[in-house]
Amino acid sequence: MIATHTLQNGLQLAVEQIDAAASASIHLLVPAGSMRDTDATDGIAALFLEMLFRGTNSLKNKELTHAFDCAGMQRNGSVGARFLHLTATTTADGVEQAIRLLLSVVMEPSFPDSQLEASREGCLQSLAHLADDPAEEVGFFLRNRHLSRPFHRSGLGTLDGLTGITTDDLKTRLAECVVPEGSILSVVGGIDAGECLDIVGRLSGTWAGSAAPAPTSKPAPLGRRLIERPTSQVHLSMAWDAPPAGDKAAVLERLVCGSLGGTTSGRLFTEVRQRRSLCYSIGTRYIRSPEQGWVSLHAGTTPEHAEELVQTCLDEIVRIASDLSRDEIERTRRSIVSSIILQGESTRARAARLAVDLAHTGSCRSLQMRVAEVEEASTEAVQGHACRYADLDPTIVAIGPAGSLPYQSE
Repeated sequence: MIATHTLQNGLQLAVEQIDAAASASIHLLVPAGSMRDTDATDGIAALFLEMLFRGTNSLKNKELTHAFDCAGMQRNGSVGARFLHLTATTTADGVEQAIRLLLSVVMEPSFPDSQLEASREGCLQSLAHLADDPAEEVGFFLRNRHLSRPFHRSGLGTLDGLTGITTDDLKTRLAECVVPEGSILSVVGGIDAGECLDIVGRLSGTWAGSAAPAPTSKPAPLGRRLIERPTSQVHLSMAWDAPPAGDKAAVLERLVCGSLGGTTSGRLFTEVRQRRSLCYSIGTRYIRSPEQGWVSLHAGTTPEHAEELVQTCLDEIVRIASDLSRDEIERTRRSIVSSIILQGESTRARAARLAVDLAHTGSCRSLQMRVAEVEEASTEAVQGHACRYADLDPTIVAIGPAGSLPYQSE
């Protein structure tokens, strides 16, 4: 059973009690994601997240690390477009301490000057790693070309942006965005829902404020581009719009996208990899937020096969609009249901899903509801939804040698 509650300060809480679980996971969403970065401060979300774990007003850096270790917590953080994600997994009897520590880093971070350069260097290394991996970097360029502004930012930042950020900038971000109204805390595992509500209410009682208005959305540039690099491979990415989070057609899109390239039995892998041997790996992914849904396709090939790879992918995208079979849909349906059930074995994954569901749709779906949604989508509805693939004009970005694709170069 899932219980939801909004505290007086605006913090939304979702709790799923699993009596048999010996562990519990916490997922905290704070509305301070990369969409609030600017060109001048591109990367502040990533640096801000790094600095949150460098000390609080009551615990210095090493003391905070020691407290996390003593609590037996596995903790992590990541940057999304709308939110910063902070997570922790612990034993069921350690939930109160885990919530206390996780809330402390957002309610009273100290942003010590002595830790700023080490944190900045960690962010710069992540950015440098991206530049060393064209297969990852092409996804960065695809986001930048296909997603509307300001949702295009990768969360990693830029060299110029990261270099100029100061602790005063971090404190400004704290005041503007790290507030309870608009934040979401989910807890899943062996904890009583009522007890959890009492704990969160007591520990977050002094937290107050609402976030500054979000930036205005602007259209993406779209189009097709080749990023010229002297690489031995061409790394290809495509994208096209899809239903956003909360849209009733999202489950239909998931089944079509999965049939196209979600598994090794999907059309793209079968035609491009197995029959034509144009690449080693290829796949699609359906990504959605309340603002925008989109499907991304990623593959890699040799320069001499790049044009054939692109055209074969485009042909398969069009073809699935008219002849998606019942067997393909059922195979994809079983794969998706299996994935939902297997992820449901993890309290961490369930806590993440609760928080994201609440952020995207204003409600939470149980594992059983998510399975039922997929199982109840009719074959005819999926085939009808696939018809839209006949008229797509995907954004295409590739990294590779000059002349490997007939697109405008950058």
